[in-house]
Amino acid sequence: MDKETKKRIEDLVKHSDFIVASPNTIEKMKAKGLEVESKTVTYKEYLDKLFVEKRKIADEIINKLPHLDTGIANSAITSAYDELRESFVLGIPGAAITMAIILLELALKYRLYDERLKDSPNSSWEHLEQIDLTKVVNALKRKGVITSTDKRSLDEFNAGIRNDYIHYKIKSLVKDLIGKELPSVDVETGEITIHRNVKAVDYPSLWFSAKRAVDKETVISKVSYCIDWVNKVLAKPT
Repeated sequence: MDKETKKRIEDLVKHSDFIVASPNTIEKMKAKGLEVESKTVTYKEYLDKLFVEKRKIADEIINKLPHLDTGIANSAITSAYDELRESFVLGIPGAAITMAIILLELALKYRLYDERLKDSPNSSWEHLEQIDLTKVVNALKRKGVITSTDKRSLDEFNAGIRNDYIHYKIKSLVKDLIGKELPSVDVETGEITIHRNVKAVDYPSLWFSAKRAVDKETVISKVSYCIDWVNKVLAKPT
């Protein structure tokens, strides 16, 4: 590899937040004399660096976490919220969103269980664990717990957000993300091409990074939606 090509690649790497390369590309770079650094660290070094980074994130975002109404929480709801909170403050937005969705579904099932107990004291919780969220929402609407507008909102959340996260439909999660600029380099020639208005969904190598960006951007709104609903559906009658 000539010096000019090597310099172009090194400059691109130096000014990029992250690099995506296939194993084949990395082997070609090594074969052409471009050093690809590989560093081994001890678990202690890894954990020390990780905890410093996570503490900084936690200090920045902890006050943005929506609060659970302590008056409505049972032990299962509180435990699920605690797990959500840990994911949120440690800057793991994908996990926080997923836990928020699980918490919402659990709360809706608890409310339906309470309603069924009013009619039949021998109602089974096990039955609720076998039915999906759509059936839970429909049952709550029939019992007058939620309105038609509420049902529409929950159905849209279920179809548009909940299913994508629970079933990890990553293409669906990143379908709306567009990158303004995506530089790429030809390791054979050193030619750098700037792709503009890149649809992340068209590049499988970008899916995970794109999902992390989507998670970070939307975690507050998605978690807030779920917690608001948990507080609402489990609120004690006044």
